[in-house]
Order: sequence, then C-alpha cells, then structure tokens
Amino acid sequence: MEKIAVSTPGRICLFGEDVDYMGLEVITVAINQRISVIGKINDSGRIRVNLEDLNKIIEFKNKRQKIHTKRDYVKSTFNLYHEFLPKNFGANISVNSDLLIGKGLSSSSAFAAALVGFFDKAARLNSKEKDIARNAYLAEVVNLGEPGGMMDHYASVIGDVIYLECREPYYYEKLDVKLEGLVIGDTLKRKETIESIALRKQEIMSAIEIIRKENEDFDLKNIPLKNVLELYEEDKNSDLKRLIAILGIRDVVRNGFKKIKNNRIKENDFADLINKHHYFQQHYFENVTEKMHFLIEKAKEAGALGCKLLGSGNGGSFLAYAPQKEKAVATAISKNGGKAYLVNQDKGITISSS
Repeated sequence: MEKIAVSTPGRICLFGEDVDYMGLEVITVAINQRISVIGKINDSGRIRVNLEDLNKIIEFKNKRQKIHTKRDYVKSTFNLYHEFLPKNFGANISVNSDLLIGKGLSSSSAFAAALVGFFDKAARLNSKEKDIARNAYLAEVVNLGEPGGMMDHYASVIGDVIYLECREPYYYEKLDVKLEGLVIGDTLKRKETIESIALRKQEIMSAIEIIRKENEDFDLKNIPLKNVLELYEEDKNSDLKRLIAILGIRDVVRNGFKKIKNNRIKENDFADLINKHHYFQQHYFENVTEKMHFLIEKAKEAGALGCKLLGSGNGGSFLAYAPQKEKAVATAISKNGGKAYLVNQDKGITISSS
C-alpha cells in the first residue's frame, strides 16, 4: 500500500498585497508554518479525507464530484485529476496543519497546493512546480469562483523568497536572500478575505474606468503614481484612493526587487519599504483596524523596524520586521491584546512516497 506525504508552507507577502490579481508583481517569503497531507492509496474506489484539526471527515466515491458547498478544496482538486487516476483508485488521507487560518498567511492556497501535490503524485504525473502552482490556482480560484490571483500558490509551491510577475507567462525568480527577524502579530480578529477582495477589485476597476475617460492609453503597469494622485486631488473620488494604493504598492515592489536583486538592501532599507507599503494600505485601502494600528505602535516601541498589514485587512495579522528583537516584539504584541508567532523562512512544497 503506497503512502504519499506532501507538505506545503504558508507565506508572507512581503510586498504586493492586492496587486497580484491586478496582474502586477509581488515578493513573497514562505514560512515554517505548514500544512501536511498524508495518504495511503488503496483499491477501494473511495476517497476518505480526515481534516483532523477541524474534526471533519469528507468521503466520496472515485467519480467526478459536484460541488455543493463553498470552498470545497478537496473535491475541486480531485476533479482536476480524476481522469488520470485508476478506476478503482481509493485513498485514506489525513490533513494536519500548524498554519494560522484567516490571518493573511495563505492557508487556503497552501491547502490547495498540498492536495494538488498529493493527487498529482497519485496520478503518476510528477508535474513541475509551476504546473502544480497553476493547478492549485485552478482548484481554488477558477473552479470554486473565489477572488484572488496566483501569488499564493506560487509562493507556497516554490518556497523561500520569490519575485513573481502575476500575469502570463507568470515569470518568477528565486531571490538570493535569507530573511530573519520575522514576527506575525495576530489581532485575534478574523478577516473576511473573499468579501474584501471582491469589493476592492470592483472599486479599483471603477477607478480605472475614470482614468480611461481621460487617457485611453491607460496601462496599470506603467502609469505614474503622481498622475492618479493629481486626479484624486481634484475630485476626491474614493475609488481613486484604491488605485493610488495599487500603484504605490506596485512601486514599493519594484524598488524592493531592484535592491534585493543587486544585493543592495540593508535592514533599514528593508524596513523603510515595509513601512511605506503599510502606509498605502492604511491610508488608501483604509483596511487597518484601530487595534492593529495600536499593536503595530507597541511592536515598534519594542524594537520592530518595520510593520505592515498582511492579507486583505480589516482584521487578521501583520508582519513585524524585528532582527535581533524578535522575542521582545512578540512579548509586546502579546501583552497588549494580540498574539505573536516567531516564524522563519522556509522551503516550498515537498512530495515523497514510500
């Protein structure tokens, strides 16, 4: 009886929240909070998945599945591989995780990637990493109709620190940098990712239509930030604020990539970019809660050089960049009504069989 074990990491979006689904660039780092999918293959013709952390079991026959519930990653992923599996294929699968859920660390995408890794191996396809990432995106976003881009799937599958252009052909590059001093500050308020992203994308598209009335040659990749800032100063349209956030974050990503690529980034430079990124999130996306703002202030008082919101905001967690001050910063966050986690940079997906 063959046993397949797959492990995928969560990720921190260092630079680039909300620009991935607009076809721009991001920089991510995989972290050592991971999801594990372990399954034993049999010839029962039934798939049984034990979500141990949720105390939930999903069981179904080896045939294409109808999706009746939201976020049914298991059946969505299975459907991608059904035609490649033997007719009598069966499996007993256990899922475990120490990855925070709903905190902007890409738990859902890491889960989708782990499931893809399992079924891909079971089907003897042995796909390349970029294809596993794309299939995880299909399983989570396309097939289930959820908003978002492909950033999280690439980040979890490739691992370490990567630069990714979130548009065809999805060029990515591993960056030669080892990050330390990473602390996750949890506000203990769950965020509403799907609703937030859907609304934000609608606002951004509305702003783009405003710009196109003035400039038919509008290009999100190239338009200068100052052009939109000037237009916003004229009419204070709230949708334009969201576009300012996108362009400001875009420029932070590009600046960070250039400095990391040329080995010219120092701790203070890295922190400045993190703080600038957060500035655009806080003032132009307006998605930083009072509690998060308070916890960030306390983290900085304890020695964090830079802090930024993670994920879609309005709750969730933030990154505190605190080289050599990790424990003091974590203590400050915990003492002031949050919860802190020290995390390290980690590798991407691992797949093994025995």
